[in-house]
Amino acid sequence: MDSEIERLVAALQDAVGDGLRGVFYGEFRERDYAVAYASEAALDGYSADQIGDVVDDVALEKLHSDRKSELHEPLGEYTASVEVFEDGVNVVVLEYDVPTVFVEMDGDVTNVSPALEAGRDALG
Repeated sequence: MDSEIERLVAALQDAVGDGLRGVFYGEFRERDYAVAYASEAALDGYSADQIGDVVDDVALEKLHSDRKSELHEPLGEYTASVEVFEDGVNVVVLEYDVPTVFVEMDGDVTNVSPALEAGRDALG
């Protein structure tokens, strides 16, 4: 595993603790991704088809990132997307010198800022 990804996983574990469910990274458009970290709960309730759909969704998020950076140019580069659900929070980390990173957490929204800061510190 890439040392930057290892630093990211360690930083996320420190920042989010037991709220961290999974860290996946790679070139999602090519369906070429790896598991950097996964708790036992990371894939609970997902079928193989649903996992494929999530991979496609992460790939689409990466495609949208250039457009979002252009639309909101005064704000700087678009670096992450946050999706909040009733029982989980997903963060798609974009625009760093690493492959796209997908972070899955439990539903505690107070973990969002620490996770984003950990990502920026580890990858920025």
